[in-house]
Amino acid sequence: MLTIVKMESSVSTPHCSLIVYLEQPEMLPAYLRDLRGFFAKFPLNYEVIVVAEKGCVVPPTEGPVRILQNSKKLGRAASLWLGLNSSQAPFSAITSVDMNTPLGDYFKLLQNLMTEEGYEICWGDRYKKKDSPFLKGPHPRQQMEDSFNRILRDKFPQCPHDPLSEILLFKKAAIEKLAADHPGKFTGWYLGPQLLGGLRRQQLRVLEIPVFESGQTLPGFSLWRQRWNLFIECAFKTS
Repeated sequence: MLTIVKMESSVSTPHCSLIVYLEQPEMLPAYLRDLRGFFAKFPLNYEVIVVAEKGCVVPPTEGPVRILQNSKKLGRAASLWLGLNSSQAPFSAITSVDMNTPLGDYFKLLQNLMTEEGYEICWGDRYKKKDSPFLKGPHPRQQMEDSFNRILRDKFPQCPHDPLSEILLFKKAAIEKLAADHPGKFTGWYLGPQLLGGLRRQQLRVLEIPVFESGQTLPGFSLWRQRWNLFIECAFKTS
């Protein structure tokens, strides 16, 4: 299902893995350039795990990058999950190639998860960031996510306040527990809602942190398709 195409890293075990799903290869160079500039300021070894969709031709890369090429069309949620499971770092974050959340917010998640004892996952909460354009100017994706967030909070009463947030950071032990709990396949765009049942069953402690999101939507996102996927997730899948 997955083929490792390339690996460039001078560090055998990084402190943190950044997982990114790739359908639009032209966006990758700017993303990697921003990462190099940001991490040049911090003594932190990191790697980028790029999970490229089938047919996506990945441009040449520099730095600590691993490229995983899907051998068949998997979609975003399944690709991110494969990337998380391939990470050997003690911390792994889901990121977006369009950088719609500042790297400083991801670093804040990492700082909190490293220092707060007893927590296994940091979950970004876009509702608590009052200056976020995501909340200031409602658009179809935001309206859809807000509606399904309310449904998911009813279905999973102890879940994070922003279930559809994809600004997530995991300890390796949390990924292993969730992998053992979820034998089925992941579908659609959103990974977070498909993990909520596992969070409850595995009694994973989640630390929620305010994060910024620009409100931009990646090319390839289909509002109608994801609305249908979330309807199936909420209405028919067991908790």
